[in-house]
Amino acid sequence: MGERGGEHSGYVRAPAQLHDEPPPTLDELYRAHADFVWRTVLRVGIPEPQAEDAVHEVFLVVRRKLPEFRGDAAPTTWLYAITRGVCANLRRAHARAERRIGLAPTPDAAPTPEEAATRANAAELVARFLAELPDEQREVFVLSDIEGMAGPEVATALRIPLGTAYSRLRLARKRLEAFVKRGSDD
Repeated sequence: MGERGGEHSGYVRAPAQLHDEPPPTLDELYRAHADFVWRTVLRVGIPEPQAEDAVHEVFLVVRRKLPEFRGDAAPTTWLYAITRGVCANLRRAHARAERRIGLAPTPDAAPTPEEAATRANAAELVARFLAELPDEQREVFVLSDIEGMAGPEVATALRIPLGTAYSRLRLARKRLEAFVKRGSDD
């Protein structure tokens, strides 16, 4: 829609006339009052880059509510109320989006080559250790010490008794201790 100027063109029916005439069509309302809606959108605080979308949203609501228009007031009064509501919803949605963006954690800086190499070495060591564990111990160790599940959650997830989960975890941790000691002896 671009820059709008001047007063709205078209007709404004007096409320008394509205009861004698058929309700306006969407096309009639749009042609006669789009400029009014455009100016109202800008006046109620929608930035110009988003104004066209707001006007379209207003006329989508008008289309849906047109059968409810009784003609108790001028079309501009009815359009103003719809425009105000649509713009309030758009501003609230924008504010919610801004709050969500503010809550999102900022991404960490890319690791240096040294950090990347250290992480790759650590991941390779963990993979080698996990490969040495028996399946039952690996499952418990991964769920508990890597994924952070509590003992009862691990037991429930694996459908094993809680004592068995703790026993397997203790054995896996003992193997980790030996694995680390072997690695530091090299």
